[in-house]
Amino acid sequence: MLLYDAIEDINLWPDELKILVVDDEQDSLNLVGFSLERAGFQVLRTTEPEASINLAHQEKPDLLILDAKLPRLGSLDLLRRIRRHPRLTDIPVILVSAQSNSADQAHLLNLSLAQNSEIDAYIGKPFDPTLFLKTVKSVLVKHKDFLVMKGDIAEDGEWLRAYH
Repeated sequence: MLLYDAIEDINLWPDELKILVVDDEQDSLNLVGFSLERAGFQVLRTTEPEASINLAHQEKPDLLILDAKLPRLGSLDLLRRIRRHPRLTDIPVILVSAQSNSADQAHLLNLSLAQNSEIDAYIGKPFDPTLFLKTVKSVLVKHKDFLVMKGDIAEDGEWLRAYH
């Protein structure tokens, strides 16, 4: 069975799991945030990349979802600054982009697929909410060790059993 096939759109995830969403467009921020909240995640959101650094260091989220084209501070620069915190060095990241140019989309997808990539997944806008949530959940499953290290889930990964 494929991982995507095993993931349902129901809340089997601990309410403690926090996702930080950074997007300079309020409508996109609201759409992403609502989709995640509906699935049972705690969502931290901001339209200000600089503010997200302090928010991430204070709240220590379990996943970052970043817009690919953030003003003043690029997404990868922002990610590197957030990862300076000792408990966030391996935080998983999903990059969301409204790039209409297929060459740009291919470049971002290749970034997420590259070995040793800083990005775990790439999603283009507009996105299908079901596929979006499946991507979020599969990235979290892939990074179970990070969540255990942070202390957000028990070592036995009880909440993951439904996916194996």
